[in-house]
Amino acid sequence: MKALFIFNGMIKNAGVVSVSGGDIRMLEIMKYADGIDAHVLTTPNGLEFLKKYDQGYKKAYTIDYVVGGGIVSNVIITLKSLFFGHTGVKEYKDGIVYSSCEHIYDVLPALRLKFRNKNKWYAVYHWVEDYPWREKRGNMPVIPRYAYWLNRYIAGWLIKHFADEILAVSDQTKEKLVAMKHIKPERIKAVYCGVEYQKIRDIVEKYPSEKGKQYDAVFMKRLNYGKGVLDLLRTWKEVVAEKPDAKLAVIGDGSEEIVEQITAYLKENNIEKNVDLLGVIYDVEEKFRIINSAKVFLLPTHEENWAIVIGESMAAGVPVIVSRLKEIVPIWKDNVVWCEVGDAKSFAQEVLTLVGNPQKAKKLADKAQAFIPQYDWKNIAKDEFKR
Repeated sequence: MKALFIFNGMIKNAGVVSVSGGDIRMLEIMKYADGIDAHVLTTPNGLEFLKKYDQGYKKAYTIDYVVGGGIVSNVIITLKSLFFGHTGVKEYKDGIVYSSCEHIYDVLPALRLKFRNKNKWYAVYHWVEDYPWREKRGNMPVIPRYAYWLNRYIAGWLIKHFADEILAVSDQTKEKLVAMKHIKPERIKAVYCGVEYQKIRDIVEKYPSEKGKQYDAVFMKRLNYGKGVLDLLRTWKEVVAEKPDAKLAVIGDGSEEIVEQITAYLKENNIEKNVDLLGVIYDVEEKFRIINSAKVFLLPTHEENWAIVIGESMAAGVPVIVSRLKEIVPIWKDNVVWCEVGDAKSFAQEVLTLVGNPQKAKKLADKAQAFIPQYDWKNIAKDEFKR
């Protein structure tokens, strides 16, 4: 079986390709799915991403445009994806087209290849957004918020009416597609996310002396409003007020606007020395050494359908504090500490509690580490294309 993986939305900030959980999920499916001959349709950013993770493929079709952050860049890549600003892919036939997310720049070329070349379209649906006047995405400004919603609304309508297979990432996402998008449940297959459990364990066990020694907490996500980056800063201000030497590692990058807001906030509140902005880390060993060196993993996010980073932290033996979101509570259950969305004081108190009580932190970490092996990528990926 051959499959064309479409991922056109990877952005580059300050010369570095940004990586999301959805990107990692697609990478792991390419790596572990049984019997798949992988082709890719992407941008130079996507090819750079595959190269950095040493992920092979049989053939690449490239849209010659470097995607940046912001609405304008999203419009450009959407138009280029629709009108095929690349060569050769129109000849792709007799295979699957796999749109890796529910954004229009991945959906449009999949739709075109389905009708033009009679390929079967598998559409991945990571997250079902609430309506924009209900969901503020962590204080995202109004115009970008509505543009984001419109993009997903159009793409979701196309998936609903034309996709051959709809792959909903989590049972909760499937339930929301049925309830909010009114898609028949028999058209949707729930799929899951995972971790490279043994690889993570090998790394952290290689550096036992580093366990919890460098940072009080670590955050790893794209730096944007929806992932709670502003709440993260407010939380850490509260932590530092009680523990002046508290240290936070931030893994990930964001737009120039967001980075400027972060650096200004740190300076204005005199907590620059308490936060290390580490950017995107592609080296797997380096990334998990940093996570392993933290006492807790902190995720004050506003929107998730799974949050792979939670499972990765569990595998590393690091306790997790995360926003109580209805989409992910059934996944992670009582293996994490839940806080209400936007409650910086509550997040800060939970950080201080676990940092100050190593025995309690270890008990939670051990419980979570015993829970996570069921979500090994080797188990998850083999079922992706089975019905």
